[in-house]
Amino acid sequence: MEKLKFPIIRKPLPAPKTLSMDDYLRFVSLNLKYAFNRQVYQEWKKDSAVNEVFVLR
Repeated sequence: MEKLKFPIIRKPLPAPKTLSMDDYLRFVSLNLKYAFNRQVYQEWKKDSAVNEVFVLR
């Protein structure tokens, strides 16, 4: 297995930002607009459907 060389972070991490609900809604809307492909999702959903009856005996 190949050894990975990750960068060493020497500075302290910045404090996390607190988002208002408006900012969060803007973030989620932007994510859905550019990262979510509805057509691909609908095709995957159709392909993954099960047509067999499930019965416990």
